[in-house]
Amino acid sequence: MGKGMNATLIPFFHFSFEYLLFRLPIMLSSSLFSAPAVKPFVFALSAALVAVASAVAAPQLRAADAPAAAEAQAVEYQLPWQSLHMGTLIQGQVYAGTPEETKRLASIMESEIERFDDMMSVHKETVLNDVNRRAGERVTVTPEIAEMTRLALRVAEETDGAFEPTIGPVVNLWKIGFGGDTVPSDAAIDEAVKRVDYRKVEVGETEGSWYVRIAPGQNIDMGGIAKGYIGQKLSERLKAEGASHALLDLGGNVVAVGEKSPGHPWRVGLQSPDQTRGAYFGILAVSDMSVITSGAYERNFEKDGKRYGHILSAKTGRPVLTDIASVTIADRNGGRADALCTALFAMGWEKAKAFLSAHEDVHAVLLLNDMKTVHVSRELRSAFTLTDETMRLEDDIP
Repeated sequence: MGKGMNATLIPFFHFSFEYLLFRLPIMLSSSLFSAPAVKPFVFALSAALVAVASAVAAPQLRAADAPAAAEAQAVEYQLPWQSLHMGTLIQGQVYAGTPEETKRLASIMESEIERFDDMMSVHKETVLNDVNRRAGERVTVTPEIAEMTRLALRVAEETDGAFEPTIGPVVNLWKIGFGGDTVPSDAAIDEAVKRVDYRKVEVGETEGSWYVRIAPGQNIDMGGIAKGYIGQKLSERLKAEGASHALLDLGGNVVAVGEKSPGHPWRVGLQSPDQTRGAYFGILAVSDMSVITSGAYERNFEKDGKRYGHILSAKTGRPVLTDIASVTIADRNGGRADALCTALFAMGWEKAKAFLSAHEDVHAVLLLNDMKTVHVSRELRSAFTLTDETMRLEDDIP
């Protein structure tokens, strides 16, 4: 997935787990998805989803200030944190009524992130890597890996393979974003494509344990769904622990837990693919949703004057040819949003439009390659603000 990151959310934290507490006023009112009555604070997030304003200003570390009106107020504490796991920067902000509770929530997040890292990272010995090492065998996995794999297979079927979790042999051949800078031979590409087929993956439960089996020679690649899935699980855990709102950023996959403050949604900037990090073309106001973007502008290489992006076609074994510059999806199911971003990007505009027309539960913002045309699903139109005056907004997605 083309989900990059930038480290401007908390500029003075590093790759250790550190705390800083802020005492904050919050308003006691309610709304969802509606535009805020006052100008909210906008957080810096990532290369794909980035700061809207004042990225490194000190006020960025405070929640939105309540207007000086006669509204009931309560005291709240904010704790920003960062950690480095799964090969990416993970950062967030949690909130609670006491310093002790805020620290407890942040500590739970760190523990959960480490648990998922030990379970799914491709950079260490994990259960997910064991599935690939033992291709052809039933490998006992955690309930989370089984659930994520089943979701990946459903999206693969739903998108006719535009999202393909067994694309690992092709990804490993090109290595785009991981040091790859040469175009593989046609023979090598054809051989890799033969191993790609999500329909050969088995997920099941026996005697109280879950297992995953891939066919011999296959390699499952969850890079297009894992961060979205993990972000969703972190959000669920925070809510189960009593958190009413928080903001998480898993290497560019943003999870808005609850509202930023009562009556005020989180505002997430959408990166302009042809601009430097921090330049955005629009803002999404969301509550209790994952906001995930795909594009080929972050990881690619050039050879003989041609650019090769990292999002690969399972059918051709080559970088997808698409007229879409970026796809953003807002969804309560972060794993599904993550996988569908890749699929819609790979489809191209006409097929993506047809898919969105047939799946009105998928809410997307698509920027075309002309860097002028923005398409927004009906459900997101009231939540989306186009900020780039050189672009035009089309309303042709149901």
